[in-house]
Amino acid sequence: MERIGFIGLGNMGKPIAENLARAGFPMTVLDLNPAPVDDLIALGATAATSPREIAEASDIICSVVMNDRQTHDVFFGDSGVLAGAEPGSLILIHSTISQEMCKTLGEAALDKGIHILDAAVSGAEAKAKEGKLTVLVGGDADQVERAKPIFNVIGAQTFHVGSLGMGQAAKVCNNLLCLVNVQVVEEALDLARKAGIDEDVMRDIVLCSSGNSWSHENIYSMRELGNIHTGGNLDMSIFGRKDISLASKLAARVGALVPITDFIFDRMKK
Repeated sequence: MERIGFIGLGNMGKPIAENLARAGFPMTVLDLNPAPVDDLIALGATAATSPREIAEASDIICSVVMNDRQTHDVFFGDSGVLAGAEPGSLILIHSTISQEMCKTLGEAALDKGIHILDAAVSGAEAKAKEGKLTVLVGGDADQVERAKPIFNVIGAQTFHVGSLGMGQAAKVCNNLLCLVNVQVVEEALDLARKAGIDEDVMRDIVLCSSGNSWSHENIYSMRELGNIHTGGNLDMSIFGRKDISLASKLAARVGALVPITDFIFDRMKK
C-alpha cells in the first residue's frame, strides 16, 4: 500500500483524509490548524511541518487547498512539495484551481520526473464524509489506474475526462450549473413569497415538479455555505466568486459563448 501525504484538512480535505486513514493507508498530514491534524493523528496518521516534509515521506501527495495562490505556495519554493518529492511520486490535486495552474505544476513536475493528476471532487462535505464524492480526473491513464485505490475510497464514481487540466474543466462546468441554478432557485422562492405563497409550500411543489434540482433540494445548506441570504438573493460576490471567475476564463480561452455566465460575472464584479 502506497504512503499518502495529505495537505489541507478543511471542510473537504479532513473527511477525505479520514476515510483514507480508516482504509489503512499510511498517512502523513499537514494543515495550519492543529485541531484536524490531531484528529488524523488519532486515526494513526503522522504530522508534518512543511509540504516538503510531506513529499519526502510519501509516494502519493494529495492537496486540498483553497486556490491557485495557496497551491503555488504549497508546491514551489525550498519548503514546497516539489523540493521534496522523489522521481516517480504522484501528485493528486483535489482543489478547484485554474487550468493554467495545472499546466504550471505539470511542467514543473515533469522536469523532476514526478507524475501529476488533477482529481477535482464534487459532492460537497456530506458526500466527502460518506466517501461518495464524484472524482473528475485529468492526466495519464496509467497514473489514473495507479490512483484508483484512493479514488475508490473517497468516491462513488470516477471519470477520466482527458489530459491534465481537464478534470478542472469538468469541475468548473459542473460548478457553473450549480451556482447559476442556486441563484435562480433563490429568485423563484422570493418571487413565490412576495406573491403570497409560503416558502415551504412552494418547495413542496417544486420537489415533485419539473423545476426541481440538486440546488433546490439543498438550498438550505447552500445558504449556509454562502453565509448570506438577503431575501431571495445570495451575494454572488461572496458565494462562488472563484468558480464563476474560473468558468468565465475557461469560456474565453476555448471561445465558448456564455452570456448568462458573463452577466453574473459582470454583476459580481460591480
